[in-house]
Amino acid sequence: MKKDGGFIGLIILIILGLAALKYFLNWDIFDAASTSEGQNTIGYIRNILNTVWSYIGSPLMWIWDEVAWPILSLAWESVQTLIRK
Repeated sequence: MKKDGGFIGLIILIILGLAALKYFLNWDIFDAASTSEGQNTIGYIRNILNTVWSYIGSPLMWIWDEVAWPILSLAWESVQTLIRK
């Protein structure tokens, strides 16, 4: 059994959860976000994400530029070579 659903799976789960809340409880995230308490919550979450990104942003960008992108480029070139043959 696979434990990690991945980032896309998490986004789909959140969207389905919000749709279920709207359908069963008639709760809308946009109505909640338009209130002053909703705006405060959004600001709080934004501050948390900015703080987390300030710590992990540089290492992640380095990993992308120096590790992941070269590997993806090599894989893409290999696929193109296989297609041409």
